[in-house]
Formats: sequence, structure tokens, C-alpha cells
Amino acid sequence: MKTADAVVIGGGIMGASAAHFLAKRGFGRVVLLERGRLAGVSTGHSAAIVRTYYSNPITLELAKRALHMFQNDRELLGGDCGFRPIGFLLLIGERLRAAGEQILESERRHGLHVERLTVEEVADLAPPLSLDGVSYGILEPRSGYADPTRTTENLVAAARPWGLEPRAGVAATGVRQLGDRVVAVETEGGPIETNVVVNAAGPWAGRVGSWLGLKYSLRWSRESDLFVHMPVGFGALPVVSDPGLRFYLRPDGEDRIIVGLGAPKEIEPVEPDGCDPALDPGIRERIERVLFERIPALANARHLGGYASIYTITDDWHPIVGPEPGLEGYYAFFGGSGHGFKLGPPIGEALADVICGETPAIDLSPFRPGRFIDGKPLTSAWGEGNRG
Repeated sequence: MKTADAVVIGGGIMGASAAHFLAKRGFGRVVLLERGRLAGVSTGHSAAIVRTYYSNPITLELAKRALHMFQNDRELLGGDCGFRPIGFLLLIGERLRAAGEQILESERRHGLHVERLTVEEVADLAPPLSLDGVSYGILEPRSGYADPTRTTENLVAAARPWGLEPRAGVAATGVRQLGDRVVAVETEGGPIETNVVVNAAGPWAGRVGSWLGLKYSLRWSRESDLFVHMPVGFGALPVVSDPGLRFYLRPDGEDRIIVGLGAPKEIEPVEPDGCDPALDPGIRERIERVLFERIPALANARHLGGYASIYTITDDWHPIVGPEPGLEGYYAFFGGSGHGFKLGPPIGEALADVICGETPAIDLSPFRPGRFIDGKPLTSAWGEGNRG
């Protein structure tokens, strides 16, 4: 039987991050299992926005660490992750004025560079925007976006000399336990004996948990994005989040924009194995309606396609991370609920410390699997939804 010091199940950003930092810590031979290709589902379809605008203290600290990691990606994430610090602009209307002020103050308390902009200053920063209904803007000038696939691949490639062994195209099929501890992972290529298993299987994390008798409350939503051609001479835009019209956008290269619906929004239920990756015409119409309302100059822009992928959503829209009581050697790491890309690396770094028996710089206990049983779900100034 093959052996490993740890087996990580799932080759998205969360699995790649956990495997990378375990190997970097000198944990030994770390096998990363991915039944398809790295970043092949949710991660590869992420808008990959790197921002710090959160109200929850742990999420804020993780987002702060994530921004630092992407700013120093060659040193901390294994290579050039395509990070573009073009700024993140939030448009605040009257309905969300109080929540916006609360989070703005929270960011400042955590030492983050953030600016409150008047409507006139927003117009100067992003002239194409129609600012009807906007009371003020909040700008994170150092935030931006990255390349999600390149980031995942960098994490894996950089850690190979430290003992990371990626196995793309090899699915996990079960986890063996002896008494109250894990002892092996069954795979399509045969069993791997190990004392540490990280469940980073994203939409399929519930299935992996069931192999050990664990039941996780998860929902899945079909999430769509479209691409619009950026006309010549249109000018530069930062990443824009518009909670009033409930959409976001960001540049994607030199000549197109990626656009998707934002929170709070209805969940579009889907099963992980049955998600149609094609962009639904009705969803395209909904996205274009709000996009053209905010940026009328794009109304005649050329449509360049789109896609649909999957959010894995927990009961409080925050990740489930950490050990399960009474099950030695097993660690959960899933449920990004739309935040998994940016939070994956700092959580992976902290989880590696936990697995190595060290105290992480950022305490992950608020994400523990048992928080729902304990009656301590995480909350947000935005209420229910995926803003955090």
C-alpha cells in the first residue's frame, strides 16, 4: 500500500492552499487528489476579486492577510498570480448607508487603507458610471483581482520540491478509519495509507464527510458570469460592487469586462453533479439589465459569452474549517460561499499550523464544524448573504 503523511482531497484553491502550506511547513509527503483538473470547477470560474470589505472580524483579518499574500505572490503564493491592484469600489445607497459606515470603520480599525468618496469623487474615479441612487463610495485602492487558475497551479507547482505530490485525474472514493482515527484514503488508483485527511472537496465535501459518518448542512447555487466587450476609449475601471443593483464587475484583460449578480440574491439550486456550465439566457438578461442601468454606455457593447458554476453554501455563509471532535486526523476545509478564492490561501496557511500542532496567527476556531450545534454561527452587518 502507498503511504503519505497527509492526503488532501480536492484540487481547488482550498485544497491547493492546504497542501501547499503543509508541504512548506515540512510536514512530509502530501498527496493532493483531484478527480478532474486543478481549479476545474468553482475556483477556475471565480471572479477572483481580492478585497477586504468585510464586517466579521475573522473574515476581515483573513482578507487582510490574503491581500498581503497577493501583493507578495511570488514569495508567498509560489509565483505570479496575475494580481492586478486596480482598486475595489463599493457603491453605497441610502438603504445600506449604516452598514457601509460600520464596515468602513471596522476596516480602519484593522489598519486597512480605505477611503470614503463623495459622489463627485466617484464620478471622477469612474466616469462611465451612472450614479443615480448612490449616496457615497468606498474605495480600497490596493485591492483588485487575480487569476484563479494560475494561483492554484502556482501553489501546487511551488510546493512539489517540498513534498507535495499532485494527482490530477485521480478521484478519492472513500476514507478508512480504525476506531476514532483515519488510517487511509481509497482512490481510483488504490489506497493511500495516511493519518491526516483534509476534506477540501468543495461541492462534494458532504459526500466525502459521509464516508466517515459526518453530515454537513450544505446548499449549492448555480452562479453565472458573462463577458462584455469593452469599447475602444472606454477608459479604466476599478472592480465595482453595487449592492443596490446587486451586481459586480471587473475588467478582464484589456478589452472585456466580467459581470455577475451580487448579494443579496436568491439561490439558484443545483446539484453538484448536474450543473450546466452554459450561461442561461434569462440570467444573461438579468445581469445585462442592471449592468446597462449603471453603465448605459455598454448597452450596445458586444456580448462575448459566459458560463455558470457552483457556490457551495454553508448555513451562515462562512467556511467550515478544522477538526471534527472524536475523529483524529480528519480536517474540514470547504464551503467558501463565494469567498473561497481570496480566503483560501490564508486559511490554508493557518490550517497547516493547526495540523502541525502549532497556534496559527489567525484563530480559525470561529469556523469550527461544531459551531452550528453550539449555537454560534457567524453573523454579518449585511445580514444573510455572501458578504461576510
